[in-house]
Amino acid sequence: MVKRFFAAAALACLALLPSAASAQFGFGIHFGDERRDFAPRLPMCLTDRQIREAIAQRGFTNISLNVPNGRKIQVRATQDGWVYLIDFDFCGNDIRGIKRLRPAQ
Repeated sequence: MVKRFFAAAALACLALLPSAASAQFGFGIHFGDERRDFAPRLPMCLTDRQIREAIAQRGFTNISLNVPNGRKIQVRATQDGWVYLIDFDFCGNDIRGIKRLRPAQ
C-alpha cells in the first residue's frame, strides 16, 4: 500500500517535469502578444445599446448585432455607401476585424 502511494507520487512528479521545462522555452506561434491584447479591459462588458453607440461613434449607421460569442460579437453596419461585417470585442471596446461585404442600397 505504501509502495503504491510512493510510486503514484513519483509518477505525478515526473509527469509535471516536462511541462515545467517546456514552459521555459517558447517555440512556434504565440497568441496574446499583440499590442491590442494588452489593452485594458473594461470593468464590465458593453450592453447591446453601448455596442451600437460605440460603433456609431466610429462613423457607422444602420447597425445590426449578431449573437455574442464569448467576448466578441459580429456587427453589420454601413459606412460611406458600403455594408461592413465587423468583429467587435465588446469587453475591450475594440474592433478586431472588419470586412467589406457589398455596396449599401
